[in-house]
Amino acid sequence: MSHDRVGRRAALRAAVAVSALAGLAAAWAAPAALAAAPRPAAPGSSAPDAPDAPAAGGTDWLHVANGRLVYGHDAQGNRIPDFSYAGYRNGAQPLPTAKVAVTLDPAPSGDDADRIQQALDKVAAMPVGPDGLRGAVMLSAGTFRVGKALRIKASGVVLRGAGSGSGGTKLVASGEPRPLVELAGEGAPQKNGAEHAVTDDYVPVGATTLTLDSAAGLKAGQQIVVQRPQEDAWIKAVGMDSIPPRPDGTPSKPWTPNDGLQFQRTVTAVDGNRVTLDIPLTNALEKQYTHAKVWAYDFPGRISQVGVEGFSADGSAFTSAPGYDEHGYFASRFVDFAAVQDAWARDIAADRFGAGVGSIGATASRVTVADTSATGMEHAVPQRAPFAQPGAYSIDGQQSLVVNCKVSGSNVHAWLTGARVAGPNVFSHCTSDNTGGFRLDAGPHQRWATGTLYDDITMLHSRGPSDDLALTNRANAGSGQGWAGANQVMWNADVGYYGVENPPTAHNWAFGTRGTPVEGRQTGVLVSTGTPVQPESLYAQQLAERGGAAPAPAPDPAPTSGPATAPPGTPAPKPSTTAKATAPAAVGPAPAASPTGTATATGSATAAPSGTHSSAAAAGAGPSGSSLAATGSEGLSTMLTVAGGTMIAGGVALGLARERRRGRHSG
Repeated sequence: MSHDRVGRRAALRAAVAVSALAGLAAAWAAPAALAAAPRPAAPGSSAPDAPDAPAAGGTDWLHVANGRLVYGHDAQGNRIPDFSYAGYRNGAQPLPTAKVAVTLDPAPSGDDADRIQQALDKVAAMPVGPDGLRGAVMLSAGTFRVGKALRIKASGVVLRGAGSGSGGTKLVASGEPRPLVELAGEGAPQKNGAEHAVTDDYVPVGATTLTLDSAAGLKAGQQIVVQRPQEDAWIKAVGMDSIPPRPDGTPSKPWTPNDGLQFQRTVTAVDGNRVTLDIPLTNALEKQYTHAKVWAYDFPGRISQVGVEGFSADGSAFTSAPGYDEHGYFASRFVDFAAVQDAWARDIAADRFGAGVGSIGATASRVTVADTSATGMEHAVPQRAPFAQPGAYSIDGQQSLVVNCKVSGSNVHAWLTGARVAGPNVFSHCTSDNTGGFRLDAGPHQRWATGTLYDDITMLHSRGPSDDLALTNRANAGSGQGWAGANQVMWNADVGYYGVENPPTAHNWAFGTRGTPVEGRQTGVLVSTGTPVQPESLYAQQLAERGGAAPAPAPDPAPTSGPATAPPGTPAPKPSTTAKATAPAAVGPAPAASPTGTATATGSATAAPSGTHSSAAAAGAGPSGSSLAATGSEGLSTMLTVAGGTMIAGGVALGLARERRRGRHSG
């Protein structure tokens, strides 16, 4: 990203620092979008862009009417997931700011890990306040040497630095490769009470209601798991019972029955044997393929309200550890989240870590990672082939958000999910740059992750080969990774190469994708290929329509890249680099009556299919030309006026047409 672009973005973000994300998303629903220049065809292809694949049954999956999203569905009731529940407090509240309880200054020499850990343990012994926080350990500006993992093991504890920029706080790693910081409780969800079988023949993607054989013992407010085991019938239906060997003859492992997806949800209502969930499902429950069930759970070892914020970090010392080049680099990362809920990392600049910023583990949920970067990864990952690529940002948990992030390196996966991941999860407003000579790619990695949104993703290649974002069957990759992701969405992705395939029993969608299609890998649902769609950010729009909140500003002092900064985690509008914008691309066909999803005068959807979740609740997203009341995270109020694709905020007119990305096919 150029200095000019950084400056422009900083100035724009400063101008909207007092506006809520709801106002921004409403403004994004109206701007004109710029069409990308034509791309060269993939080898063996005759067309510059893949033709849009016909939607299943001619479905109009999603369009905007009067500034609001209107959802369609297929014959079974499946719809594009609502991703707005990803992140801290399911997006309902901004990130909190803990009061400083202990302050440490840099020491002239020696390892600082023990004294930092002692301070964290001291705060962990303090009482929890009414906001769920105990306090923050503040590391003053300067350099701290860390030879052991720093562990936050109790709820309400925050580790804070003076910012990730120049003049902030720097953590320098030493010792064996490992996470520099661990935010981790203990254990996993524990079943509490009887299992209740789901009796519906089919529960579609997007549903929030289930029929059970009995709802005895279940009540509103109860935490439950909706479990969808992966059984023989389904494994055969998706073709994963027999995976061909790899090209070198190495056998692949067929999928075998397992516990499958475990969606953590909260009961909001019980009516007879019908239960209503707080968050829509991101995979269908099909009686012909699986014996889905519901069970209440406890999680006594889980911690919450924990965070790490305001640091730069250097992982280069790990590269000299014995065995580093033999997969030791997978352990080199800034942060791990495990057995946590409502946790965060923000304002983090991680340089030369083999696995980048880090991992949101399978037992973590409702995590926000905002305003972070994983840079210099070409110096931390072996640059050779064959290779095993680490991920810069990895999600195995659920209901988590990575927003405003940057990756630079080579031989890595920029953003990925693991096996049997229960969504929703979101990667939004992120950029990668291939600064080495090997691959840099992104997408679901293996064995049926569900409900991930790749939102406004840009993949550059300054030096390395063109990069790809793939929602495809990985077949015999690895030990038989097969169908890596289902019910996934690319939204306004600007990439090198891309592939979008529909798995059996599920869908994958791509809206407004720019790049070079991989020949033969475009059997999924493609809409507006080669031309961005409105709104710019699906996540932001969905959150605004649900009435969610943006992450709050980082506590002072915070790094700046200009005279002022916007709230960390707030996706910034992007300036246009041309005098005029082309006409906006529609999201799907124009509104039309359907049996279950009619566009109303206000643009909301009516008569949703039985058991599905409706996003029609209005929250700050008004029609073009209306005034939107918004309250900033500092408690300041302003009026946002959206007219003609321009937002007026505090007297400043912001042209919201999306800027063109810099060229990526010159290297």
